[in-house]
This record gives sequence, structure tokens and C-alpha cells, in this order.
Amino acid sequence: MRLLIIGSQGMLGGQLIKQYASAPHEAIGWDRPEIDITDQLQVDTKLHQLKPDIVINCAAYNNVDKAEGEDYLTARMINGHAVGFLASACQEIGATLMHFSTDYVFEGSSVDGYDEASLPNPVSQYGASKLLGEQELQKNTDKFFLIRTTRLFGPPADSPVAKKSFVETLLNKARAGEEIKLVNEEQSSPTYVLDLATAVKEFLDGEHAHGIYHRTNNGSCTWYDFGMKVFELAGLTPKVEAITAAEFPRPASRPKFSVLVSTKLPPMRRWDEALAEYIKTL
Repeated sequence: MRLLIIGSQGMLGGQLIKQYASAPHEAIGWDRPEIDITDQLQVDTKLHQLKPDIVINCAAYNNVDKAEGEDYLTARMINGHAVGFLASACQEIGATLMHFSTDYVFEGSSVDGYDEASLPNPVSQYGASKLLGEQELQKNTDKFFLIRTTRLFGPPADSPVAKKSFVETLLNKARAGEEIKLVNEEQSSPTYVLDLATAVKEFLDGEHAHGIYHRTNNGSCTWYDFGMKVFELAGLTPKVEAITAAEFPRPASRPKFSVLVSTKLPPMRRWDEALAEYIKTL
């Protein structure tokens, strides 16, 4: 089996490359130097030449606040239309496309969380761009796995344009003696990228119907809860203030409660157990 991992220098893509390094499958990693997924002709040409059996798309635009303004069109192209280009090409060559989406496609008003059948209703342009990608995926191919996940943490990506790891950012601030303010709202499930990469490989090694799946570490917390657990595990005691979202104004709105509920797959381990493992590696 030939797998193509797009976004192979990103946090998740890099871990997937490692997962398949010793596997019996042929895993090929492409990133920006190898393919521009916003160029439909290039996508068609390169996928027809390579003819992978499975394409795993980890490429994404994830600057939530810039997507609300200056990068609105860029977010819609990378997170939305480009997914349609990939889906169309995969449909033509008979490949399955796995694509990743986010809890930000939901408005965050349900304290029961959101399962795979819940209706999306994003509250930001970033969320809308990810929803567009979900729609383009389902419109252009019937051989797809749509995996929604949330709040990835873990080893930083190799890509020079990738976001900084939130865990390392917190630790650097604490060690520098900075006062730290963390929003004590916006409940969701932090997900260890190594756990997600392992779960993806296990998923693809099994037999599953095409469709939508939710994959996160178990349990949920606010950003404040997450930060305090990081400091506890690292043995640090910085000055931390819990604040409301209104006290930390940002251009884009965030869902208040966006826990993803999985009804199709068994739960993964708890987020704090995974975080403890990651902190030990640092």
C-alpha cells in the first residue's frame, strides 16, 4: 500500500511519517516544497503521477485570529477549496482521502459536547474555513475519512511556518518569571499528537466505513486548567491568573464548550496522562 502524507513537516504529519517509517507500507511525505495544494492543476498532475492508495492531508492554515481579518481568503483556500482539489483528484485515481478538521466547526453552546452527527455552526472565519473543507471533501469524493480533533500538543513541527508549541510557550514564560494569564473558559480536549498519530495508523490498519470520526484524548479542560497541569508536572510555580475570554480580547470568537464525543471508536487515554508522558520527554 502506498500512502502519501501531505503536510509532512507539520506537527501531526511529522509524527505520521515516523509511525510509518518501519511499516510494511510505502509512506511518502510531501510539504510545501513538493506540492502546492491550492494549485488544482498541480494537485491533479502530481497525484495522477504518484497514484497513492491513501492520501492523508495534514496541511492546514491554523492562525485563528488572522483568519478573521487579513488572511481570510488564504484560510478559505488552504482549509477549504484545496481540500476539494485533493478530494477530486483522489476520486479520479481511486484513492481514499483522510482529512483533519476541528472542534471550531461547532458554536460551542452544548454542554453535552458534539458527536459525529452534530450539525456544525462555526463562530469564526477560521471555523467557517474548516467547515468549507469538510463540505468540499464530502462533495468531491465518497472515499473519505474526516477526522475531527482538538488542541494538539507535542513535539514542535519541523516546518518554519508552524505555530509554536503551547506547552513550550508556557514553560518558557514560567522560567522567565513572567506573569501568565490564561483563559478559564473554552472547554475542550487537549490531544497528544503522538497518541493521535498512533490512533490514525491503528485506524487505517483496521476496517472502517468511510465517514466522519472524532479522535481526541479523553477528558476536557480549559486553557487555565491545562496550563496549571503543565506547571504542576514540570515542578514550576509561576504566578498565574485565571481570566475570562472578555478579559483577553482576540479578533476571532472561540467556542465556549467544544468537547468532541466519539460514538464510533473506543476512547483514547486521558489528556493529563498523555501530557505527563510528554512533559517527561522535555
